[in-house]
Amino acid sequence: MKWIAILFMLPGFALAKPTPDTVVKHRLTPSDWQYVIQKIAAGDRSWLDAVPGLALKADRKQADQLEEALATALPVNPEGVLATLHRLDAGSYPEMSGTNIVCVRKVVQPGREAADYYIAARRALLSEPSGAECLWNLEAVWEEVNQQEK
Repeated sequence: MKWIAILFMLPGFALAKPTPDTVVKHRLTPSDWQYVIQKIAAGDRSWLDAVPGLALKADRKQADQLEEALATALPVNPEGVLATLHRLDAGSYPEMSGTNIVCVRKVVQPGREAADYYIAARRALLSEPSGAECLWNLEAVWEEVNQQEK
């Protein structure tokens, strides 16, 4: 009888989603990786704290996805993203960029989406005492992009 109960529990363990505590320790399937990227992009602090561990093992494509997720999370949770960027800037992550790239990533191409992002990110960074460097980078690139459009 015990074996039958165990057999019914196994699929549940196999289908369990990764958590911030387990994500760095286990190999992720492509669907698990997308799940993790979505959680980071949502700005959840526990997932943001997992980024440096993920960055250690990330290839260039994964690092690009992590940077995109961090940029997406910036207007949502500037404090958490900036704390993560601070850790990335201080460490040695072969494929990851930090503040210089993440803070400007979504405004390098002109357009409505970039303008909306700039407004939201700028507003969030203005209320965050540790956001000066990120804000400076964001504004500098935004001005450069707008000058090129003229």
